[in-house]
Amino acid sequence: MSKKVKEPSTPESRAEKLAHKQMLRKAFTSTFFKAFAVCLSILLVYSIVYISLVNPSRLQMSAANGNNTAQNAVVPNNNTVSSDGSASSDGSSDAAATPTVTELTDTSSQADILAYFNTAINKVKPNAKQITLNSEVNSTAGGISGNLPGTLTSMADGLIADNMGPKDLSSLDPGLVNATTTDQKNAMFPVENESWSSKLTADDISSATYTEADGKYTITILVKEDAPSTDTAHGTGHNGKVFSVIMPSIVTDNAGPAASLIKDVKTGHKDGKIVVTVDKETGNVETATYYFVWTLSLKALGMEVSIPFGLEKNFTITW
Repeated sequence: MSKKVKEPSTPESRAEKLAHKQMLRKAFTSTFFKAFAVCLSILLVYSIVYISLVNPSRLQMSAANGNNTAQNAVVPNNNTVSSDGSASSDGSSDAAATPTVTELTDTSSQADILAYFNTAINKVKPNAKQITLNSEVNSTAGGISGNLPGTLTSMADGLIADNMGPKDLSSLDPGLVNATTTDQKNAMFPVENESWSSKLTADDISSATYTEADGKYTITILVKEDAPSTDTAHGTGHNGKVFSVIMPSIVTDNAGPAASLIKDVKTGHKDGKIVVTVDKETGNVETATYYFVWTLSLKALGMEVSIPFGLEKNFTITW
């Protein structure tokens, strides 16, 4: 059996082999990193949708369990509510200057209506026998904006559409549906994980109106917009004084595999609206509906993404 004769190495053959290796390396690198980027982008989209829609209530509850300490550090509770529903303050609260209003009339100003609302809603957590969450509904509030590739935008749109509509309340902890203890009421009723429900001032609202029928007031409060910010927190801005706002730290703490990819996370809130019915004789809130649009904005993998979502919750309060 004859041996294969090895061709002698020449400068030309060595240069040809080197060029071939470099071509293969370049082709592999280009293909690999493109595929890797696509995989990361898909992971990012799934994580964003998960954070935004699939698990918002659990994210809020994680703050109550101590996973987010900034919330309580930034916003101490300075208000107390006595058994007769009157609010008191240590003088540092934004609501300290609001007047005390026990009845609404045709001459009531926006400030009067807001003061009445604050007193009534701040009675709920300390004094109500039970708070029941009747419904929680996610809705679209506009399309995805940014420079996300079209294929990934379509994927995100599909995932979002699949998670719209009423939440299955049976998937929640029973204490987040029918709250009876102080801890449960503080955890589930706005502002979630706080002992108070409103620190709104006249500067925070665009409108405060009411109607009266059958011995009940129906009060509607419209809250001013808060632009997306990295500093969103309970008790700050406009919406943080009355809504269970979504904080950037909650998003990043619960981003899972995408946590290392996302940067400059901001959340904003707009179109805030609260409608409550109050028994005129007792001053007790009987029903409350909260709605706002919240926007998640972030940067990752050279992409900038902003997605708005609507969230509505309806409660019944028993005394």
